[in-house]
Amino acid sequence: MCNQRLRSNGEVVQLKEKGSVRMLHDHLVALFKEMGIEGAVIPRDSVTISLEFEGKEIVVTDTPPGMEISATICAVPEEEQEILFTKLLRGNFLGQTTRRARLGLDEEASYVVLLVAIPMIRSYREFRDTIEDFVNVLSFWSKELS
Repeated sequence: MCNQRLRSNGEVVQLKEKGSVRMLHDHLVALFKEMGIEGAVIPRDSVTISLEFEGKEIVVTDTPPGMEISATICAVPEEEQEILFTKLLRGNFLGQTTRRARLGLDEEASYVVLLVAIPMIRSYREFRDTIEDFVNVLSFWSKELS
C-alpha cells in the first residue's frame, strides 16, 4: 500500500491511515493545543492513552479503523442494585441520555462504566466532538449516580 501522494505542485505528502495510532496521537495533540494544555506528553506508539477530566480517568483505545473511549463512573452499591440497574437500562434506551455511548458494568460487575465505540474517525473535528460528547455524558451520569 502506498503511503505517499504526489500533489499537483510536485510536493510529496505522507498519508495517514484512518484509525492509526499516529492519527490518534495527532488528534490528541491538536485537542490539547486547543484546550491550552501545555507540556502534555503523548506517546506516539501507544494504542491506549489515559486522560483525566473532572477527576475521572478516560481511556482512549485505538481500534483501527476507529477507537473506543471508556471511563469508570462509580462503584456498584451493595444494596439497592435493582434501582441502579433500572437507571442504567433507562439511560441506554434509544441512547436518549448517553448519545452514542453505552452504560454497563465492568468484568467483575463492581463498577459502572461508560463506553463508546467509534467505527471510524474521519476528521479532527469529529474526534473533538466525540470526546466532548463523551465528557458531557460522563459528567451527567457521574452526578446522576452519585
